[in-house]
Amino acid sequence: METETECDIVAGNVSSTLPNPVLREDVVLCDDDLSAEAKSQFDFHSEILQAFQLNARIVLANDRLTPIGRHLFCTSVEQNYKNCKDVLNYVASHSESQTEAHPMPPLFVLCGAARTGTTLLYNLLACDPACRAPLLKDMTNPVPPLARSNSTTNMLAQNLNDPILSDYERDKKASHPCYKYEEDVNILYQSGFLVPHLEPPESTELATWFYNDTNKDFVYKYHKTFMKMMNSVDAPQSHWLLKTPYHIFNLDTLLHHYPSVSLIMTHRQLHDVLPSSVRLGLAFASIYFDSNRHDAAIDKQTIVKRRLRATDIQINRIVKFRRAHPHAAVFDVLYDDLITKPVDTVRCIYNHFGLKWSEEFEQAMITWLRDNPQGKQGRNIYTLEEFELTHDAIERKYEEYNRMFLNREDILKTDDRATKSANSSPDHMNTVADSIE
Repeated sequence: METETECDIVAGNVSSTLPNPVLREDVVLCDDDLSAEAKSQFDFHSEILQAFQLNARIVLANDRLTPIGRHLFCTSVEQNYKNCKDVLNYVASHSESQTEAHPMPPLFVLCGAARTGTTLLYNLLACDPACRAPLLKDMTNPVPPLARSNSTTNMLAQNLNDPILSDYERDKKASHPCYKYEEDVNILYQSGFLVPHLEPPESTELATWFYNDTNKDFVYKYHKTFMKMMNSVDAPQSHWLLKTPYHIFNLDTLLHHYPSVSLIMTHRQLHDVLPSSVRLGLAFASIYFDSNRHDAAIDKQTIVKRRLRATDIQINRIVKFRRAHPHAAVFDVLYDDLITKPVDTVRCIYNHFGLKWSEEFEQAMITWLRDNPQGKQGRNIYTLEEFELTHDAIERKYEEYNRMFLNREDILKTDDRATKSANSSPDHMNTVADSIE
């Protein structure tokens, strides 16, 4: 359902793609087309099916969904499960993709909370020709996996320039711009890990399951299988780069399956993060609910409440993880620094982790910043008051997080060595002003 990057679903154009559209009301989920080899090799396949069945049972019981919203949910669930089965069948018949013959390069995961500048930083980091970040097509059309040189032009570029984009698509992109490199949440979806914001207002079963961080091994077993498959056909020269805030919900599980992972966490003032996050949730959810209903306020209130809870859990999971893993390979980035000096901030990250810097990389970032000024795809406006939030209440509730990550003196002490190294570099450059949120 609601995601940070659901750019592949052109929900507002359902009626334009079919002359007499037949809207789906239910899903068909079965593993009959999963090969015996795949079932034998991947014992977690049954947990994936159960996750999809759980989501379908609960969400489709929500009688507040619009016909188009129900249709989108049904087709999205079926497509994600189909992609999962295609991947498992492919890997089962290409077992060499999972062997040491194709070793995984180092993995870097950008996993700051939603609305903290991760989209900007991800796209800058992805400019490095020595790294690889997945394209949307790599994840939504995963089989057969293609090398980057063989991948066709991403259809996203056409969608972004389409003059007949629906209001829904415009609103989504104003909240979360879409680019050719996308979040690996699209891989998580294929394991049945779907955000529970479409659950009926009175239900909590799906959210309880989703936020349980002790039962998601199957999600990351699938994720690692998928990553190894992509790596087997086109391994990056230096490192893999991934990004989604949803890794925050299961950081210990991520670390268990990728023990050598390096994490990059962005941090922003929460009185900006919270209303921005809610506005994003409302933008994505709008197609699923009827704003003309006499009781439409119920749907808005439900989304606001659930989005605030999701952000609250992200913040608390970050604090919990960092206290439990004080020596984990993590680099913290302040949003204000990223906005005012984006290239220098990336240089600090590279110095901290010992990654190789190149002139080609730097010029690619400058070009990207020039071509993607803030607000290019629209801009949404939000206030604390709109969602009954106050600055003081936020400061009190998240005092520990603020103390750990938004105390500038502490951050500067932590990153002083990397910053000095960046500033002393002979090709140190001035900051680039234009960026995106």
